[in-house]
Amino acid sequence: MRLILSGEGKTDIGQNVPTEAGWEFQPGPMAMIVYSLLKTKGISGETIRFVHESELSQFAKQGPTKLAGIRYGKGTAVFTRNAQVLGLLAKKDREESNQPVLAILFRDADSTHSSSRHEWQEKFDSIVRGFELVEFDAGVPMVPRPKSEAWLLCGLKQSPYVGCAELENAPGNDNSPKSLKRKLTELVGHEPTADEQAEWIKSGRINPTEVNMPSFIAFHNVLKSAIANASDK
Repeated sequence: MRLILSGEGKTDIGQNVPTEAGWEFQPGPMAMIVYSLLKTKGISGETIRFVHESELSQFAKQGPTKLAGIRYGKGTAVFTRNAQVLGLLAKKDREESNQPVLAILFRDADSTHSSSRHEWQEKFDSIVRGFELVEFDAGVPMVPRPKSEAWLLCGLKQSPYVGCAELENAPGNDNSPKSLKRKLTELVGHEPTADEQAEWIKSGRINPTEVNMPSFIAFHNVLKSAIANASDK
Protein backbone atom coordinates (compact mmCIF):
# COMPACT_ATOMS: atom_id res chain seq x y z
CA MET A 1 0.00 0.00 0.00
CA ARG A 2 1.47 3.33 -1.06
CA LEU A 3 1.07 6.21 1.40
CA ILE A 4 0.98 9.95 0.87
CA LEU A 5 1.13 11.73 4.21
CA SER A 6 0.71 15.32 5.31
CA GLY A 7 1.46 16.66 8.78
CA GLU A 8 2.46 19.68 10.80
CA GLY A 9 5.86 18.69 12.19
CA LYS A 10 8.34 16.03 13.18
CA THR A 11 6.57 15.12 16.44
CA ASP A 12 3.37 14.13 14.63
CA ILE A 13 3.51 12.55 11.14
CA GLY A 14 7.23 13.17 10.68
CA GLN A 15 9.53 15.14 8.42
CA ASN A 16 11.76 14.95 5.38
CA VAL A 17 15.47 14.91 6.26
CA PRO A 18 18.48 15.34 3.95
CA THR A 19 20.66 12.28 3.32
CA GLU A 20 23.48 11.48 0.91
CA ALA A 21 20.91 9.86 -1.35
CA GLY A 22 18.58 12.86 -1.20
CA TRP A 23 15.57 13.69 0.94
CA GLU A 24 14.26 10.84 3.05
CA PHE A 25 11.08 10.61 5.10
CA GLN A 26 11.64 10.19 8.85
CA PRO A 27 8.39 8.93 10.39
CA GLY A 28 7.05 10.46 13.58
CA PRO A 29 4.73 8.79 16.10
CA MET A 30 1.56 9.40 14.09
CA ALA A 31 3.07 7.81 10.98
CA MET A 32 4.13 4.85 13.13
CA ILE A 33 0.52 4.51 14.31
CA VAL A 34 -0.57 4.28 10.67
CA TYR A 35 2.10 1.67 9.92
CA SER A 36 1.13 -0.32 13.01
CA LEU A 37 -2.57 -0.38 12.14
CA LEU A 38 -1.82 -1.40 8.56
CA LYS A 39 0.40 -4.19 9.84
CA THR A 40 -2.45 -5.63 11.93
CA LYS A 41 -4.34 -6.04 8.64
CA GLY A 42 -1.40 -7.73 6.93
CA ILE A 43 -0.57 -4.64 4.88
CA SER A 44 2.90 -3.24 4.42
CA GLY A 45 2.65 0.54 4.17
CA GLU A 46 5.31 2.37 2.17
CA THR A 47 5.43 6.14 2.50
CA ILE A 48 6.26 7.38 -0.96
CA ARG A 49 5.59 11.04 -0.30
CA PHE A 50 5.42 13.41 2.66
CA VAL A 51 3.86 16.82 2.08
CA HIS A 52 4.14 19.45 4.79
CA GLU A 53 1.06 21.59 5.39
CA SER A 54 2.87 24.63 3.97
CA GLU A 55 3.51 22.75 0.71
CA LEU A 56 -0.18 21.94 0.33
CA SER A 57 -0.95 25.65 0.37
CA GLN A 58 1.54 26.21 -2.43
CA PHE A 59 0.11 23.35 -4.49
CA ALA A 60 -3.37 24.83 -4.05
CA LYS A 61 -2.19 28.08 -5.69
CA GLN A 62 -0.75 26.28 -8.70
CA GLY A 63 -3.93 24.75 -10.07
CA PRO A 64 -7.72 24.86 -9.95
CA THR A 65 -9.46 23.31 -6.95
CA LYS A 66 -13.05 23.43 -5.81
CA LEU A 67 -12.50 25.76 -2.90
CA ALA A 68 -14.91 25.70 0.00
CA GLY A 69 -15.36 28.59 2.40
CA ILE A 70 -18.51 30.62 1.97
CA ARG A 71 -20.96 27.78 2.51
CA TYR A 72 -19.06 25.82 5.10
CA GLY A 73 -17.28 28.59 6.97
CA LYS A 74 -13.88 30.17 6.55
CA GLY A 75 -12.60 28.51 9.71
CA THR A 76 -12.62 25.08 8.11
CA ALA A 77 -12.07 25.96 4.45
CA VAL A 78 -8.29 25.55 4.68
CA PHE A 79 -8.68 21.95 5.83
CA THR A 80 -11.03 21.22 2.96
CA ARG A 81 -8.52 22.70 0.51
CA ASN A 82 -5.67 20.73 2.09
CA ALA A 83 -7.61 17.49 1.65
CA GLN A 84 -8.52 18.37 -1.94
CA VAL A 85 -4.89 18.92 -2.89
CA LEU A 86 -3.68 15.80 -1.08
CA GLY A 87 -6.44 13.78 -2.72
CA LEU A 88 -5.46 15.05 -6.17
CA LEU A 89 -1.80 14.16 -5.54
CA ALA A 90 -2.84 10.67 -4.40
CA LYS A 91 -5.08 10.15 -7.44
CA LYS A 92 -2.25 11.16 -9.75
CA ASP A 93 0.15 8.73 -8.09
CA ARG A 94 -2.45 5.94 -8.26
CA GLU A 95 -2.89 6.49 -11.98
CA GLU A 96 0.85 6.60 -12.65
CA SER A 97 1.82 3.66 -10.43
CA ASN A 98 -1.33 1.56 -10.93
CA GLN A 99 -1.08 0.65 -7.24
CA PRO A 100 -3.39 1.29 -4.26
CA VAL A 101 -2.73 4.61 -2.53
CA LEU A 102 -3.84 5.95 0.86
CA ALA A 103 -3.71 9.65 1.73
CA ILE A 104 -3.48 10.59 5.42
CA LEU A 105 -4.03 14.21 6.41
CA PHE A 106 -2.91 14.92 9.99
CA ARG A 107 -3.93 18.10 11.77
CA ASP A 108 -4.23 18.80 15.51
CA ALA A 109 -7.75 19.74 16.55
CA ASP A 110 -6.53 22.82 18.40
CA SER A 111 -3.19 24.21 19.54
CA THR A 112 -4.42 27.23 21.47
CA HIS A 113 -7.26 26.22 23.79
CA SER A 114 -9.58 23.37 24.71
CA SER A 115 -11.31 22.27 21.51
CA SER A 116 -15.01 21.52 21.84
CA ARG A 117 -16.45 18.38 20.35
CA HIS A 118 -18.29 20.55 17.83
CA GLU A 119 -15.11 22.33 16.71
CA TRP A 120 -13.28 19.02 16.36
CA GLN A 121 -16.16 17.54 14.34
CA GLU A 122 -16.19 20.53 11.99
CA LYS A 123 -12.47 20.15 11.28
CA PHE A 124 -12.76 16.39 10.82
CA ASP A 125 -15.76 16.74 8.49
CA SER A 126 -14.08 19.48 6.47
CA ILE A 127 -11.21 17.10 5.66
CA VAL A 128 -13.65 14.32 4.72
CA ARG A 129 -15.45 16.84 2.48
CA GLY A 130 -12.22 17.85 0.75
CA PHE A 131 -11.43 14.28 -0.26
CA GLU A 132 -15.02 13.81 -1.45
CA LEU A 133 -14.91 16.96 -3.60
CA VAL A 134 -12.06 15.48 -5.66
CA GLU A 135 -13.68 12.03 -5.63
CA PHE A 136 -10.87 10.33 -3.75
CA ASP A 137 -12.31 7.66 -1.45
CA ALA A 138 -9.06 6.51 0.17
CA GLY A 139 -8.37 9.72 2.08
CA VAL A 140 -8.20 9.75 5.88
CA PRO A 141 -8.48 12.64 8.37
CA MET A 142 -6.16 12.08 11.34
CA VAL A 143 -7.28 14.69 13.85
CA PRO A 144 -6.42 14.04 17.51
CA ARG A 145 -8.36 16.09 20.03
CA PRO A 146 -6.88 18.35 21.15
CA LYS A 147 -3.51 17.15 19.79
CA SER A 148 -1.36 14.07 19.22
CA GLU A 149 -0.05 13.84 22.79
CA ALA A 150 -3.55 12.77 23.89
CA TRP A 151 -3.31 9.53 21.91
CA LEU A 152 0.19 8.81 23.22
CA LEU A 153 -0.76 9.49 26.84
CA CYS A 154 -3.66 7.06 26.52
CA GLY A 155 -1.18 4.19 26.22
CA LEU A 156 1.44 5.53 28.63
CA LYS A 157 -0.55 6.71 31.64
CA GLN A 158 -0.70 4.78 34.91
CA SER A 159 -3.83 2.90 33.83
CA PRO A 160 -3.19 2.49 30.09
CA TYR A 161 -6.16 2.71 27.72
CA VAL A 162 -8.63 3.29 30.59
CA GLY A 163 -10.66 6.51 30.76
CA CYS A 164 -8.80 8.09 27.87
CA ALA A 165 -11.75 10.15 26.62
CA GLU A 166 -11.15 12.74 29.35
CA LEU A 167 -7.77 13.56 27.77
CA GLU A 168 -9.66 15.13 24.87
CA ASN A 169 -10.84 17.97 27.12
CA ALA A 170 -7.32 19.11 28.00
CA PRO A 171 -6.07 22.50 26.73
CA GLY A 172 -4.26 22.44 23.40
CA ASN A 173 -1.99 25.34 24.39
CA ASP A 174 1.48 23.98 25.24
CA ASN A 175 2.02 26.91 27.62
CA SER A 176 -0.87 25.88 29.83
CA PRO A 177 0.13 24.28 33.16
CA LYS A 178 -2.36 21.52 32.31
CA SER A 179 -1.13 20.97 28.75
CA LEU A 180 -0.78 17.45 27.40
CA LYS A 181 2.78 18.14 26.32
CA ARG A 182 3.66 18.99 29.92
CA LYS A 183 1.89 15.87 31.18
CA LEU A 184 3.83 13.73 28.73
CA THR A 185 7.13 15.28 29.81
CA GLU A 186 6.31 14.74 33.49
CA LEU A 187 5.32 11.14 32.83
CA VAL A 188 8.55 10.10 31.09
CA GLY A 189 10.83 12.40 33.12
CA HIS A 190 12.09 14.47 30.19
CA GLU A 191 10.85 16.05 26.98
CA PRO A 192 10.70 13.11 24.55
CA THR A 193 12.09 13.53 21.05
CA ALA A 194 10.12 12.69 17.93
CA ASP A 195 12.26 9.57 17.44
CA GLU A 196 11.57 8.44 21.00
CA GLN A 197 7.84 8.91 20.56
CA ALA A 198 7.91 6.97 17.29
CA GLU A 199 9.80 4.16 19.03
CA TRP A 200 7.00 3.79 21.61
CA ILE A 201 4.73 2.58 18.82
CA LYS A 202 7.37 0.67 16.89
CA SER A 203 8.43 -1.28 20.00
CA GLY A 204 4.84 -2.01 21.05
CA ARG A 205 5.02 0.04 24.22
CA ILE A 206 1.91 1.78 22.88
CA ASN A 207 -0.55 -0.47 21.07
CA PRO A 208 -2.74 1.67 18.79
CA THR A 209 -5.44 -1.01 18.60
CA GLU A 210 -6.06 -0.49 22.33
CA VAL A 211 -6.49 3.30 22.18
CA ASN A 212 -10.11 3.98 23.03
CA MET A 213 -11.09 7.62 22.65
CA PRO A 214 -13.56 9.33 20.28
CA SER A 215 -11.11 11.17 18.02
CA PHE A 216 -8.96 8.06 17.56
CA ILE A 217 -11.94 5.80 16.89
CA ALA A 218 -13.19 8.23 14.23
CA PHE A 219 -9.77 8.18 12.53
CA HIS A 220 -9.49 4.39 12.74
CA ASN A 221 -12.97 3.82 11.30
CA VAL A 222 -12.26 6.00 8.26
CA LEU A 223 -8.86 4.35 7.86
CA LYS A 224 -10.47 0.91 7.65
CA SER A 225 -12.93 2.12 5.02
CA ALA A 226 -10.15 3.82 3.05
CA ILE A 227 -8.06 0.65 3.05
CA ALA A 228 -11.01 -1.31 1.66
CA ASN A 229 -11.66 1.36 -0.99
CA ALA A 230 -7.99 1.54 -2.02
CA SER A 231 -7.75 -2.23 -2.26
CA ASP A 232 -10.75 -2.38 -4.58
CA LYS A 233 -9.13 -0.14 -7.18
